[in-house]
Amino acid sequence: MRALTIDSFRSRAGTDSSGSDGSRSHRKRSLVVRLDNAGEVLLAGPAVRAVARQSHVTFLTAPDSAEAAALLPGVADVLTWQAPWAGDEPPALDAADVSLLVRRMAAGCFDDALILTARHQSPLPTAMVLRLAGIAPIAAMSSDSPGSLLDLWHNPDPDVAEPGRSLSLARAAGYDLAPGDVGRLAVRRPLPATDWLTGHGPYVVAHPGSAGAARWRAERWVSAVSVLVRHGHRVVLTGKAGERCRTVAAGARAAGAAPGTVVDLAGRIDLLQLAAVVDRAQAVLAGNPAVRHLASAVHTPVAPHSVAVADRT
Repeated sequence: MRALTIDSFRSRAGTDSSGSDGSRSHRKRSLVVRLDNAGEVLLAGPAVRAVARQSHVTFLTAPDSAEAAALLPGVADVLTWQAPWAGDEPPALDAADVSLLVRRMAAGCFDDALILTARHQSPLPTAMVLRLAGIAPIAAMSSDSPGSLLDLWHNPDPDVAEPGRSLSLARAAGYDLAPGDVGRLAVRRPLPATDWLTGHGPYVVAHPGSAGAARWRAERWVSAVSVLVRHGHRVVLTGKAGERCRTVAAGARAAGAAPGTVVDLAGRIDLLQLAAVVDRAQAVLAGNPAVRHLASAVHTPVAPHSVAVADRT
């Protein structure tokens, strides 16, 4: 079972799919699919909330995005599968893995499925797998003619932002947000305590690592963090463990940061803890899209570029 794992996040979701007599609830069961990275999964939040008003939602995503899916309000279960047609380094197509996924999807007894994709992605390979599993109706966004693979073929306005595109598919499939829900990104609450990680007092999060931030030189991050420290801010560093965060932390301390002013959490926290750390920050500096989306979901201001912070001061 290399490609498919089943992850139960019900303790986080607070959702029980059983009735009071211990049998499965007769509530509708919907499969929502986004085979993407964590940042893209977070953008699916409004669509998930719309579906969850009527259905028990199982979310199918890539293994590295399971934590992000579990953060979404409305998700009851998370399944993971590394698709050969998605991700930065997709695996080779393996017939046994696809067959296993088809059997697992059939066993889910889903009443419908929504496949969420970016503009440049095709939902049709995923739709074929779900069709083989006997799932219907299947709804997806596509600019390509789907043949018999889709029951609802939705082609939203290309100018609509990503969360709105997914929500428009949910609405086309008969789901909508609760009254008063304006469709913002959100995470499941309550979030865990973080004072034991960050220390007490206000702080700014700097995320100088990975993905989109890779083009920013460590020296510019050192400059930005040093400027923040000189202006009286505490800085919490997040990201993957690695040379970049160590360099930034060491550089800021060498520039005169007092002990405890720069807190290095790189490689020490999971996504749930990162959400809590970002939630309580005054602002976030990050080149990584997933961290920017996370900040948006917890309503923390995002600085567009760490370089701009250094240049403005």
